[in-house]
Amino acid sequence: MKIIINKNIILYLVILINFKSALADQNLNQFNVEADKSIEYFEKQKIYVASGNAKASKGKFSINAQKITAFMSKTKSSSLTHIEANGDVIIINNNTIAKSGNAKYDFKNKFIILKGNNQSVESKKFRLLSKKFISFNDIDKIAKSEGDVKLFLSGPISISSKKINAKFDKTNNILISAYAQGKVKIETKSETITSNSAKYDNKTNIISLNGNVIIKRDTSVLTGEKGYMNLKTRKSKIESSKSKRVKGVFSPINE
Repeated sequence: MKIIINKNIILYLVILINFKSALADQNLNQFNVEADKSIEYFEKQKIYVASGNAKASKGKFSINAQKITAFMSKTKSSSLTHIEANGDVIIINNNTIAKSGNAKYDFKNKFIILKGNNQSVESKKFRLLSKKFISFNDIDKIAKSEGDVKLFLSGPISISSKKINAKFDKTNNILISAYAQGKVKIETKSETITSNSAKYDNKTNIISLNGNVIIKRDTSVLTGEKGYMNLKTRKSKIESSKSKRVKGVFSPINE
């Protein structure tokens, strides 16, 4: 049986459900769904479909998209299992904003994945962009991203690569560390750094570099197999490997 609610004004639906997520406890909670076009309920499949500038929200958590599908469990509790959003997706969770073409949130495993041509996750101290996907495990607080990924830090400092994995604080969602792999490029106000991989540590403010490291600053170039950069003191260091020596080219600046 399918039930369709259709009006020319914004529709508002309150679903009373039991579900477990980062935004809800195990008591009875309200989950609000509204849309410009229609809200459909498929009784047999236990699915709600909101179409036309749809919004699903609870507390400080909200999902906006052209279409939102909410899947309920087929048990007596009828708890919400996951949500799928399609078209101009915007997800807001406290001070974090995520955008993508498509998104899926698993309430049981507290796992979200963003897919499309362009994805982004932005908070006060960082911004993560990807052209393939961004996933986030809200239990372990680990984000994974692939496809021409770019991480912007305060400074301004940016880290670009094929893949970036990031770990966040479990209390305040503050970025703890980020690991970049595959054609890594780091840009600051005065340096451009390339390497095979890099790891950023927010506590020490140090970026560790590994594999084919090249640091360019003004007209000087340093090359080696390993190195690091202290973003606070602006100190850089290049180290050699057993098979390769450290090299540097230093040119005077013409005034």
